[in-house]
Amino acid sequence: MRVDIFRQWTLEKIETNPKLFGGDNGNPAIIKAYLSELHKGTKVEDLAQEAISQSVAVSRMRNKLLEVYPEYDHREKYKPKHKRHYEIKDDVA
Repeated sequence: MRVDIFRQWTLEKIETNPKLFGGDNGNPAIIKAYLSELHKGTKVEDLAQEAISQSVAVSRMRNKLLEVYPEYDHREKYKPKHKRHYEIKDDVA
């Protein structure tokens, strides 16, 4: 999955349920959603290392998107104390 596809899928998930995916427990929730949608029926022990790596990339993308779209950020406990400046480009190859 390419970066732009990660970004699109992750943003769609956050937009559908910002309280869940934008909250403090959003990282495990988005990883679970990713694995259950894209690797349906696969046992955890049967997941390829690439699938696990991609799920972590989705989690990182979630964190970046929450900084770019603060209206979806419902974190209280784990909200970053310092703003990072992420530039997410639409035309990433």
